[in-house]
Amino acid sequence: MIAKDNYPALIETVVVAGLLALLGLLGLYIVPAFYLVTLLLPVPLAYLIIKNNLLYGLLSLGLATFMLIVAFGHIGSALMLVMQFGPTGVIIGLLIKNKVSVDSSMAVLFFWALAVAALNLFVSFVLSGVGYANVTTEFRAAMDQVAEMYRQNGMMDEIGRQQFQQVADQIIHLVQVLLPGTIAVWTIFMTIFTYFITRLLIRKLGYDAAPEFKFLEWRLPWYSIWLVITGLAMAMAGEEFSLRIVNIIGKNILYISAFIFFVLGTAVLMFFLRAWKMPKVVKIIITVALFLYLPLATAIILSLGVVDPVANLRRLSTDSDEGSKGG
Repeated sequence: MIAKDNYPALIETVVVAGLLALLGLLGLYIVPAFYLVTLLLPVPLAYLIIKNNLLYGLLSLGLATFMLIVAFGHIGSALMLVMQFGPTGVIIGLLIKNKVSVDSSMAVLFFWALAVAALNLFVSFVLSGVGYANVTTEFRAAMDQVAEMYRQNGMMDEIGRQQFQQVADQIIHLVQVLLPGTIAVWTIFMTIFTYFITRLLIRKLGYDAAPEFKFLEWRLPWYSIWLVITGLAMAMAGEEFSLRIVNIIGKNILYISAFIFFVLGTAVLMFFLRAWKMPKVVKIIITVALFLYLPLATAIILSLGVVDPVANLRRLSTDSDEGSKGG
């Protein structure tokens, strides 16, 4: 409850609400700033909850929502923005305030980000009536304009135009299939990055947080491999039995899995580069070689990420605290 004499906290609540509203308006009016704004918006809200309690955070969020609706005028856009940053800020604030381990927090935020991505897809393609066809039509029109510009400038002949068209068709197909997964991956990245920004800020301000996160020792539970198995099974079943929706869902699960296991594989690779007793110049050469041969490096890192949950390649103790465990 809010104590009657707790005026400093109330003033802070109003200030945070005003800051949220200003940042929100900046994102709504200046489109290029939207993604930066959505990255930062949950931070003040989470800070308010950590410093005071959930009630002050909800009060600030309510005031900010009212200000956004009044100032922007479009209720739907304002509420959509609030839905993207409000619950995220509340969840991050509660996780840090209750000193939930980083890995458990990341698991919670992962599933929340998936829910936000699903909401974005539903609003964008179902309620608004835009649909995939409109997106791909606009994308194809843009590619055609690029091809025409090259042709007029003498930079592309008819054969080159046909090759360009084939590449454009492949890209459009990928956009159609992997758009949900792309939105999900971007939302996951933004949400977890915001969590670490908030966590860093809170620690700088002297507040307690969960134990330090050791990225090189981060791991996922063995059953996370079922994410890959499920994606493969659905993609293959959809291909075999001509079930387009099942095929698309399977490919998007694999796409999201690739992002997760690539990050994990990076942690595994960095762990071994640090642990191996070799001259620094050799480590630099290995790193440069990986950048020069990105397709091979990507395959190696993904393989490390997929195998590690089952094989425990780094031989991390299964009895270590939660800070080293995934999920």
